[in-house]
Amino acid sequence: MDIERLWKNAQEELKIVLAPAVFQTFVSKTQLIILKDSTATIACPNSYLADINQKRYYHLFKSALDNQTKTNNSISFIVQDLIKTETQNFSAPLLNFSPKSTYSPNLHPRYTLENFIVGNSNNFAFAAAQGIIKNPGSTYNPFFIWGGVGVGKTHLMQAIGHELLKNNSALKIKYFPAETFGNDLISALKSKNMNLFKDRYRQLDCILVDDIQFIAGKEYIQQEFFHTFNALHMSGRQVILTSDRKPSDIQNLEDRLVSRFMGGLTVDIQPPDYEMRCAIITQKAEIYGLKLQPPAVTFLAENIQSNIRDIEGNIQQIAIKAQSGRVGEIDLAFVQNYLNPLSSSGQNHFSSTNLTPRHIISLCAKHFDFKTSELCGKSRKKELVFARHLTAYLLLTEINLPLEEVGRLLGGRDHTSIMHARDKIHSDLAVNSSLRQLIDQIKRSF
Repeated sequence: MDIERLWKNAQEELKIVLAPAVFQTFVSKTQLIILKDSTATIACPNSYLADINQKRYYHLFKSALDNQTKTNNSISFIVQDLIKTETQNFSAPLLNFSPKSTYSPNLHPRYTLENFIVGNSNNFAFAAAQGIIKNPGSTYNPFFIWGGVGVGKTHLMQAIGHELLKNNSALKIKYFPAETFGNDLISALKSKNMNLFKDRYRQLDCILVDDIQFIAGKEYIQQEFFHTFNALHMSGRQVILTSDRKPSDIQNLEDRLVSRFMGGLTVDIQPPDYEMRCAIITQKAEIYGLKLQPPAVTFLAENIQSNIRDIEGNIQQIAIKAQSGRVGEIDLAFVQNYLNPLSSSGQNHFSSTNLTPRHIISLCAKHFDFKTSELCGKSRKKELVFARHLTAYLLLTEINLPLEEVGRLLGGRDHTSIMHARDKIHSDLAVNSSLRQLIDQIKRSF
């Protein structure tokens, strides 16, 4: 069986087990380009799809391919525009430095401004993006976006790229992860194509570089990126970078790069607050064709507090579950059972250690050297407020207490105060490793 036919059959298998929207988005545009010695290379249209397929659907791709080949295969996902034209030459490098693929923007079609939800956590970054779209290369250059995983950094960066192309389709724009820059550099060195490599990046009008922290500690890659950055920046071309931390906090990043990155505008994006999560859940539900009742949206927003990527993953799983069960409109009971299937009766499902609210409050009070009455009292001392916020966070995340119940236990506070406490701790967790260690320490005493 030829490789094209084999992959068509594998895709048909995947079509059966995946929701139509998921198959159409993540599988239909993939291509099996190499299958040799039980090692398969699958091409995806962009790095976003390659990353999602690797992290979420690897086992499904592998199962379908194994069934077709009757072999135990390993799989790697790569980006389409990095494929060498002559894929039959397996010893040749996969990177293609030909002019045809040089200026492919590599932008995800859904990462647009229209799909970008704006809230308190990202409104400053969004406003800065508008300025760049109006005056690329002059306003906020470079533009450095940092924040935790899944808060929308890549989405906003690529949305800027889409808008710049709308305004001027002749612009040469390229999105790429920092790791790709390093891999391209290594390939160019091996093939002695450094001039082509430099032209590929330094003739661009705008570069969108994701996860720039990954060049830290790599001396030669940092050196080459420094020269590429200077070539673009000094000629008035736009540079946009993302990272999981601000430039000065990236260890083993050369001082001259830190200085360049801090020379423009540096903004952070925090995890979404409650109102923003509601808007994101509603939007993602529409994308996957879900009809969520308002109480279901509220419940999901209160219980999925990590990041946008996590929200989308859960909505996608709910869509698959709803489709398999032929469920129409999604009500509160459905999402409660989805998030906590062992508690379909609606009662709180505590852990096997019989952890109780009073036990958590007592342990938190003891850890911070307060009396329980002080922790649940009216004092607004800074140390007490922090301890109270952390206690509320643990009551919500460890034993899934409702907001109103947590408020009642902590001195009769209203649910909006408890939401604020939870969101404050959650946003701090994204950038404060000592806070994560503190929470782990308290949890070990449970």
